Amino acid sequence: MKKSLTLTLILITLVSLFAHAQTKPVYALVAFHKLKPGHTIDEAMAMENKWKTIQKIRKEAGLITNWGVYTIVNGHKTPSIDFDYMSVNFSSDLNTISVYPMDKFTALVAKDLSFANIVEETAKIQTISYSNTSKKIDGTPSANDFNAILSMEVFKTSLPNYFNYVEFEKQMKNIHLDRIAAGEIQEWNFWQTIAPLADDSKGQFTAFTFYKD
Repeated sequence: MKKSLTLTLILITLVSLFAHAQTKPVYALVAFHKLKPGHTIDEAMAMENKWKTIQKIRKEAGLITNWGVYTIVNGHKTPSIDFDYMSVNFSSDLNTISVYPMDKFTALVAKDLSFANIVEETAKIQTISYSNTSKKIDGTPSANDFNAILSMEVFKTSLPNYFNYVEFEKQMKNIHLDRIAAGEIQEWNFWQTIAPLADDSKGQFTAFTFYKD
């Protein structure tokens, strides 16, 4: 097993996250955003807060279950972290996770013309450097604390150890439940990257651990 990336993220409360029905699969489409020269994270968050209106429309249409944005705590970055923040769409259906209802967007623009150029205005501030799609494999019950600090760890493993590693992480769930009972953490969950599949992707698995702020 090889740990390829570790960073700490803080959740920006734009809409609720991780409140999924556990009877259905949970997929996450993660976009890694990089600020363009001369622009700030505050500008990006102001724009993402505007996107919140559109994401709510998508959620109400049943295209996604939740959406959220994460920034790096205190802007602390290491050389291996080549992005400034993440946005995540959650859905139980891979066919709708990236779909936008253009008829509803047209109706929104008719009510508020400031949304007409939101794509172009967003592109002036940041760009999406890469993205991936993951499926939730296991996790502890949701803490529903949207002000928690998250530790995100991305892992790679060799092909012969791939399935063994999945089973190992599932067994680790009991340890994390003990940590929750002891008040050390709030929540833990484990995701499997399903796209891109190439061996040179950022990682095959991602673990999130939630801590008190």
